[in-house]
Formats: sequence, structure tokens, C-alpha cells
Amino acid sequence: MNEVPAPRSRLLQLWSRYKHLVAIGSFALGVASLVLVQRQTKVAQTLVFMLPLSWLVALFEPQWMKLAERGRWLRHSPIVVRYLLQGLHQESFFFTLPFFLATTTWTTAQPLFLLLLAGFALVSMIDPLYFDRVVVHRGLLWTFHAAAGFATMLTAAPMLWRITTATSLWLAIGAGCVLAVPAFAAVLPGRRWLRWPLAIAAAALLGGALSLLRFAIPPATLTVHGALVTETVDASARKPGAAIHEISTADLIAHGLYAWTPIHAPRGLAEQVVHQWWHDGRLVDSIPIEVRGSREDGYRTWTHKQSFPADAQGNWQIRVVTQSDQLIGIVRFKVD
Repeated sequence: MNEVPAPRSRLLQLWSRYKHLVAIGSFALGVASLVLVQRQTKVAQTLVFMLPLSWLVALFEPQWMKLAERGRWLRHSPIVVRYLLQGLHQESFFFTLPFFLATTTWTTAQPLFLLLLAGFALVSMIDPLYFDRVVVHRGLLWTFHAAAGFATMLTAAPMLWRITTATSLWLAIGAGCVLAVPAFAAVLPGRRWLRWPLAIAAAALLGGALSLLRFAIPPATLTVHGALVTETVDASARKPGAAIHEISTADLIAHGLYAWTPIHAPRGLAEQVVHQWWHDGRLVDSIPIEVRGSREDGYRTWTHKQSFPADAQGNWQIRVVTQSDQLIGIVRFKVD
């Protein structure tokens, strides 16, 4: 019977004792990334580089296992690889979670997406669930790969490549669907030659569902802070007047209203967002504006709407959305 060399045995014992620190460290780094990413993108670059490697490891896991069984020096390699996958999943979810937490609009369907992402993060931290349920089931493992790839692409792409939030969303949907193909192939019944075409079709349906539900996906790198509705804006000083929560119909028609929305974006990012003016659940106007990233206190943008109907009484909303209809923030006011 082969014995494990003493140094390797001690290393495995140390790892077994302190492996929980990996999850704690990933969580701390993920929270810190929300601040650090405004000044550097090293964490995002590392994730974008390492995640494809983890997908390749998972794709060829059966071949890797056979190779490991042949050599004594590879005996513990599958264990190391699985801990590596766990660490990458933890870092992916905890890197992206603070961004989505900061950009979620809580009065919409977006908290459901945040709850789902938090569920993946929690499972990746609990060893009995992750190793006894996820890792041993290829369908679940590739589901985790798809979720991690989707969330990371959605968050990292605008920072790394200076592409718009809309483009990042379509890239994330594409990456998630490609990685979901092995997950569907692992759970669909039937012969192998039939499972893969069905898996591709299922992944295409998933992509269509995600595109329809994009309003429930927070734009990870765009946030609105201090948004308000006001009657005046000092354009030279770029400062708003007093916030308006209620206004009479006469004042509204006579002076109009400004929608003031400071938007935080990654440094170097330039894209167009839209102010949608809604009256009692009906869209009445859409005004596009350009946003550029870099300022610590947000890119101060506003639009001025002067044309209102005579029957403007009721509840109004100004929804700030991306070109792909992802909601960034909402401002509400009432007309008497």
C-alpha cells in the first residue's frame, strides 16, 4: 500500500484545517473590489483570465481523473483542482456581488437576481453542499460555471474593455448560454448524439429568456446617487435646486421639471442612457443623455422636460435606463 509522503501529508492537514479562510478572504476581497476597481482593474483581469482555465479543467475532468489514477504524484491532484474551482467560484460571486448590491433598485424585480447570485455565493462557501452536491454532479458544476461567467462578464467587461453596459449584457448572455450547454447536456435524457443538439436548443431558449428578463438584471457598473426632480438647475455650477416631491399642474405646465441624475461609471466608459418619463404606468417621453465615467462623485446629468399634458395629475416616475433597458434608478413625484 502506497503511503503519502510526510511533507505532502502535513500540507494536506494544514489545508484541511485552514481552508475556510479561503472563503473569508474571497468575501473580503470581493467587498474591497467595489472601491478598488475605480482605480485599478487587476482583480477583474485575473478573474477574466482564470475563469476560462477553470472551465477547461471542468470540461476535461474525466480525462484528468484517469490520468491522476495512473501516477502516484498526481494522487491528490483532483482534490487540489476541486478546491481551485471552489476558490474561483467564490471569488467570482463575491467579486461581483457588491457591485450588484450597490446598483439594485429595491422596488423592482432586481432583488430576485441579487438573491439568486447570493445563493450561488453561499453554496460555494459551504463545503458539504459544494463538494457533495455541486462538484460530483456535472450539470450543477456547469450551472455554477455559467452563473459565474455571466456575472463576471457583466461586471468586468465595461471596466476592462470600455464597452457599453448594453454590449456587456449581450456578451454576458452569450457566455452564460455557451457554458450552460454542458449543463443541459448532463441532465437531458436520451442518447448522446441527441442530447447535445437539444442542449444547444435549451441554451438558446435560456438566452432568449435572459434577454426578455434584462429589466430584472442590474447594470453592475452604473449607479445613480442623489437623483431628484427639481424646478431649477444651475448649469454653470452644475448644481440642482430643491427637490420636488409634489407639484401643481399649473406650475408643472408653466415651468416644466428637471430630472437630476448623477451617474457613477467606470473610468473611461462612455455610453448613452435614457430618462424615461412615465405617467400612471404609461411611458410618455424618452430623453437620451450621454454619460462618461471618471468622477468620484458621479457624472452630473440632467434633462429638462417642458411639454406636459393638461391632465397631468397623478403619479409620475422618471426611470433611468441603459440602451438595453436595464434599470439604473427611479425618481418619483406627484402632480396635484
